[in-house]
Amino acid sequence: MIGQMKTLLRVKDLKQEQAFRELQRRRAAVRDAEEETRLAEAAVTESQRTMAAREDAIFADILGRVVDLNEIDSTNGRVVQLVREHTVLADTRERAVHVEARLRTEAETQSGVYQAAVKVRDKYTILTDDLVQARDAELAQAEEIEIEDMFSRPRKKPA
Repeated sequence: MIGQMKTLLRVKDLKQEQAFRELQRRRAAVRDAEEETRLAEAAVTESQRTMAAREDAIFADILGRVVDLNEIDSTNGRVVQLVREHTVLADTRERAVHVEARLRTEAETQSGVYQAAVKVRDKYTILTDDLVQARDAELAQAEEIEIEDMFSRPRKKPA
């Protein structure tokens, strides 16, 4: 029985180790997602900060001179493209925030799985230790009884 319990304990150890590795992998994914979110936020902030200057640079090409309608349309198209690029950066940031939140939730869930695996492993450790102690106590008691029997028998006198 003790051998079976030790085998079960080893299985539980392996499951705990597997859950721990998965937890570490999920935590690393969260750290990566945090970095992606930080970079996306910095890109949006920088784009927003420089938006007016970039628009001014686009309009500076046509200010103070006579332009035809096609050039005005082209300039407006460049401004619209600038706004689209900023919108793409903002969307990327929102996706990064969403992915980070999802990964954080998955890591928290995996943490619960790991804690459950630790509890199960601890339970089997306690059971196995109790069985080993009970067996050792029985062996010690049997040894004591054997020693008592040896010394409590009357000695035979040599003839």
